[in-house]
Amino acid sequence: MKNSPKRIWRLWAARIAACFLLAGSCGAELRVTEADAKRAATKKTPPEYTDAARQMKASGKVELEVTISPSGAVEDVKIVSGNPFLTRPCAKAVKEWAFTPFKENGQPVKAIAPLSFEFRQ
Repeated sequence: MKNSPKRIWRLWAARIAACFLLAGSCGAELRVTEADAKRAATKKTPPEYTDAARQMKASGKVELEVTISPSGAVEDVKIVSGNPFLTRPCAKAVKEWAFTPFKENGQPVKAIAPLSFEFRQ
């Protein structure tokens, strides 16, 4: 019996296991909390409160989603919500941040974290 059901099952199980192992080392992203991201930040450039924001008396909360590379550099910043007079300066500042690399199973991995900023008048 060259292709017995037991042999086929073992082949598929091995393929599925290989896919999970490869996914863990190739492109997997770790979701971290805002608190963990802020603790891991080694460089925090503060967002600028621009003259335009000041004139418009812009205030409120800005929410961002930050993608951190395995080396700890900021790869991408997505604006989730907030006043446009405040979101752009926040995104610009966070692009300059640096982090201690996040690790999973002892290996540095890409991480995604929410960050929020509060502006009050």
